[in-house]
Amino acid sequence: MATPLFLGLVGSVVAGFLVTVLLTGLVCEQAPRLGLLDRPTQARKVHRRVTPTGGGIAIAAGLAVGLGVLWGFWGSFPGAVQSLSFWVGAAIMLATGYWDDKHALDAKAKFAFQLVAAYLLLHSGTILPLSGGHADALSPDVVAGALPFSEALYIIPLSMLWIVGIINAVNLIDGLDGLATGIIGIAFLACAALFGVKGEIALTAVGIVMAGALVGFLPHNFKPATIFMGDSGSLLLGYLLAGYTLQGPLHTDPVLALLILPVLLGVPILDTGTAIVRRFASARTIFAPDRRHVHHRLVDRGTEQGAVLTLYGVGAWFGSAAVLMGVLPAVWGYLLAGGTAVVAVVWAWRLGCLTPVPAAEGADARSQPVGGLAENEIPVPVDIITTGDPASVGGDGASPEAVQDRSADEPEADETPIAP
Repeated sequence: MATPLFLGLVGSVVAGFLVTVLLTGLVCEQAPRLGLLDRPTQARKVHRRVTPTGGGIAIAAGLAVGLGVLWGFWGSFPGAVQSLSFWVGAAIMLATGYWDDKHALDAKAKFAFQLVAAYLLLHSGTILPLSGGHADALSPDVVAGALPFSEALYIIPLSMLWIVGIINAVNLIDGLDGLATGIIGIAFLACAALFGVKGEIALTAVGIVMAGALVGFLPHNFKPATIFMGDSGSLLLGYLLAGYTLQGPLHTDPVLALLILPVLLGVPILDTGTAIVRRFASARTIFAPDRRHVHHRLVDRGTEQGAVLTLYGVGAWFGSAAVLMGVLPAVWGYLLAGGTAVVAVVWAWRLGCLTPVPAAEGADARSQPVGGLAENEIPVPVDIITTGDPASVGGDGASPEAVQDRSADEPEADETPIAP
């Protein structure tokens, strides 16, 4: 019995991987015709040439095929993963991201769609583990009507905050080639490992298949990226990651179960948390962009590839700590959580991520690329569009003859609720 299940898992991972690889290449080729191009119109963007975006479409297809094959071998999925509302919410996030990649959706509209998706995720029975330490303890019926009013007053808002917050945190770290893809994949694998040691084998298989689809996208997305995942990818994956982490038991101690969640997603939460603190300390709105994100500071101290690989290691460290917290006695779990938090905050502080942003630097964030310009280097025009052979477009940039000036009055894409 175990052998067919194992072969089914392997087949699911391979199917999701291959579909993502093949469709990513197709989306990359067709991106100019589809209007899915990321233009470096914002100076804080690292890339300086037109690059295809919308890779989330290929990732979504890989996930659908991989999970479909897994369902065929293993049967119905556990928990809310088999709920229709769970996947309708995912479809809304994919469609919202696609529309934003193509037409630049208003930030308020994106936030509204995120709330709708979060509601659907709650309707599937997915809520924070505030009732005994088990995230899967409540069914959709309980969430819909049987949840005591006194608990619903705080469980529902906090669950919505978790879902929307993770969606935007994932969007924020999508700032370097391959960064978000790898960090999300590591988080899926860490959570799958935690579910595995808790005996939730089917949930573990779901997480492994999701990570497999991301591995299929990474060769196209690692520097020099030939395509970006775009908001179609970051919004979808943020939603799935927020929902997946709440599908199984984390720890019998309810408080420690809650602490495991931010450790599992340590990199995006650390980056978002330091951004909020930094901007408050600078007497600026939390929506104001700057160049003090964790990945920005690492790039300033080295290279883009080095920054990405460093954050992969940090993500693996957070994931390993979360798995250990899930199996250790409560006291040791609290000590590990506290130690992990202290080390992470000190590291971010040493990098300068908590340093208030001077007014002049805040203004320069809109006029200087990340990492600055080399001496005598000519900045890229702020509005460019790719023409000619679609296959020639890549993350390493289009050739000079493949770009032309575009009207300067074209609206720039709005940011998600917290600006990168």
